[in-house]
Amino acid sequence: MGNLKFQFKNTRYNRQEQMPEWGILRQRKLASAKVACIGSGGVKSTLLMALAAAGIGYIKIIEFDNVELSNLNRQTLFNNKQIGLPKGKCAIKLLKSINPDIKTIWLNEKVTEQNIDSLLEDCELIVEGGESPNNRNLVNEYCLKTNKPMVHASAQFSYGYVFSMLPEKKSACFACLFPTDYSRKKHTGAVPVWVVPVQIAGSLGANEVIKYFLGYKDKMIVNKQLAFSSLLLSQCFEYLKIPRKKDCPVCSKYYENKYGKNLKT
Repeated sequence: MGNLKFQFKNTRYNRQEQMPEWGILRQRKLASAKVACIGSGGVKSTLLMALAAAGIGYIKIIEFDNVELSNLNRQTLFNNKQIGLPKGKCAIKLLKSINPDIKTIWLNEKVTEQNIDSLLEDCELIVEGGESPNNRNLVNEYCLKTNKPMVHASAQFSYGYVFSMLPEKKSACFACLFPTDYSRKKHTGAVPVWVVPVQIAGSLGANEVIKYFLGYKDKMIVNKQLAFSSLLLSQCFEYLKIPRKKDCPVCSKYYENKYGKNLKT
C-alpha cells in the first residue's frame, strides 16, 4: 500500500475507483446494473442509499406503504415532515438528491402472483423485502424460475443477518434457510428494533449487491448466513452454514428441471 499513488479528484466516484479491487471499468458495470428493491423501509432504507451513492445505474423501488412516526427511529431514508406520505415517493426524492446521475423508479404496487413477472422482468438482481414468509418465498421462486440472484437482509431487536441466493450456482434458497417457516402467510407484526442493527444489515445487503455487479460472485454470502447477535449484549458476528437441501420442496424442482436429477451442490 505504501508504494501506491492515488490521484484523488473531485469527481463522484473517484475515491472508490481508486480502490484496486474496484477501478473505472467495474464502476461502469455498476452504471449499467439494474436492481429491483421490494420495499424501502427497514434494512432497505440504508441499503438503497448505499446503492445510490455507489452508482447503481437503475434502481426500481416497489413500495405501497406510507411513512409512519414509528419508522423514524431506524429508517433514515425518511424524516418527520414526510409522515403520511408514500414511502416510495419519499425514497425516490432522497435517492435523486444523493445521486442525480442514476435512474430511479417507484412503483406503487404490492407484489403478487399476478404481477410479479411484469414488475421484476427488467431487473437483473432482486433485493427481497416481502411482508410475510409466504410473500418472500414468492420472490424466491421467481428468482429460481428466472435464474436471477436474490439478496435477503433482515434485522430485529439487536440481531440481524444477510443471505444471498445465486440460482446459477444452484445455491441454497430462502426455503432452505427457513425450512419450517418459508410458506407462513401471516406476518408476525411489528417487532422491537433500533437503528444500528438495521443499518448494519442494510449495509451488508448493499455489499452483496455491489459484489455481484463488480464481478465478485464467488465472494457472496451463499450457502451460508452472515449473522450478528445482540449488539447490546454479545456483539458476535458469525457465518452459519446453510447447505442446499436436496429435498427442498422449492428449489429442488427448479434445479432438477433445469439441470437433471442427480444434482450436485
